[in-house]
Amino acid sequence: MSQNIYDNEHFYKGYTKLRNNKLSYNEMIEMPVMKAELPDIEGKTILDIGCGMGKFIQYMLDMNPKQIVGLDISNNMISYAKDNINDERVSFVVSDILSFETETKFDVIVSSLAFHYVEDYEALIQKLNGMLNRGGVLLFSTEHPLTTATKQQEHWSHVESRHNHYKLDHYFEENARPIEWIDTEVIRYHRTIGTLMNTLIDNGFQIERVIDTGNTEISLKLWDEEDIMKVNHRPPFIVIKAKKQ
Repeated sequence: MSQNIYDNEHFYKGYTKLRNNKLSYNEMIEMPVMKAELPDIEGKTILDIGCGMGKFIQYMLDMNPKQIVGLDISNNMISYAKDNINDERVSFVVSDILSFETETKFDVIVSSLAFHYVEDYEALIQKLNGMLNRGGVLLFSTEHPLTTATKQQEHWSHVESRHNHYKLDHYFEENARPIEWIDTEVIRYHRTIGTLMNTLIDNGFQIERVIDTGNTEISLKLWDEEDIMKVNHRPPFIVIKAKKQ
């Protein structure tokens, strides 16, 4: 089972404050790409893995889906989502994805920045393939392998100018990467770009799009120079869109 940090009250309060910041990495960098790559979901059945506070679900509801299931390991996150979404097309489940059981087959599965918390990536991809209808789409974002590689606490090398070099030590060592975030030890799992791609291919998916997330029109407009420079020098996330064959 994945680590459930979001039911730690201190972490939960800190995270919801960050996530509700309109200048966050989610809103400036990741979500614009996820929204742009979302397939036509009108009349479709959707699973949102790691749905969190339900923000992506709220966006998808405007596209007239048939049904959305929001899945998250955290009671706090599901409670937040339920308090903000009241729509008969949406249901919520508290569960880890690898423990989740359903007879429903989905047309589209989406996941925003959750897969790097799952240790067994191959088991995850195999399960998602089995949950999709033939021709169904998997769209997910995860922390970029160039971001998760280093084991050092200071990720940047400030040589010549600040945020000029990002460390890539231990890139080929695929295992847990503990970090300190919001005064909490958070366990992420590093895997290479090749592992992300080839595991999909080996388990019945055809990769349609891969996006290294850089600055967007909105981040260039609203962020300060330092935040823009950080993203210019390393992609924080990778977004992958694949279709079940």
